[in-house]
Amino acid sequence: MRSDFGSIILVAVRTRNQQRVGPVGPGFITNLWHALGLLFWVLLLRFFNRINIRSPENRPGRAEYSVLICGNHISAVDPFVVAASAMPFFSPVWWRAPAKEELFRVPVVRSILRTWGAFPVRRGKGDREAMESMVRLLRGSVIVLFPEGTRSPNGRLQPGRAGVGKIIYDARPVKVIPVWIQGSDRLLPKGCILPRFFRTITISYGLPLDLSQFYVREDSVEVSQAIVDEVMRAIDSLQRSGL
Repeated sequence: MRSDFGSIILVAVRTRNQQRVGPVGPGFITNLWHALGLLFWVLLLRFFNRINIRSPENRPGRAEYSVLICGNHISAVDPFVVAASAMPFFSPVWWRAPAKEELFRVPVVRSILRTWGAFPVRRGKGDREAMESMVRLLRGSVIVLFPEGTRSPNGRLQPGRAGVGKIIYDARPVKVIPVWIQGSDRLLPKGCILPRFFRTITISYGLPLDLSQFYVREDSVEVSQAIVDEVMRAIDSLQRSGL
């Protein structure tokens, strides 16, 4: 009788595990840590500054994953602007973003960044390991990425890098969402350590892009560049249309 009961329990556990779908989320403790950091940026942007969110209906849904958010890059706080405007508290999926490799050389900073879902990339170099990592992580996460590769020196949109197109080609994310950020360079100008108050930041979310036309083409640098060019055109369109 005990053996039969144990078999029933084992089958039930296996069935439950087999029914689980989707990625593994951060978990309660990690989400609590995320909530504290997210609360700081929400307070900073919404109470001590002003943030305008345009077309919020285009943001990822709470439980959506395999989503790539691509935006222009004008300030070090841009990833946090996206997080404060789109990332839900106690998200059931990981939200991730790349960070420059130099930050990961400090053990304490490295540990903090990893708990926040950040991963290292080498700036100005073809970091194949980081690209492969992004492809893998993107299949079960929301990733915030800036295709220009570095902050714009003059606030104008710079060309996108083919490596981002290659990531999209290999990962085939469910959604690629273009984003235009304005005013974050006044919140934290380059060279400043502390953010300023009473600034206005605007972030516009575009409709998800249909990039399927590129996926049927043979993998090449030209295709990767064409993909990221399409993404950059969508970001530029958000700027021009004022959506």
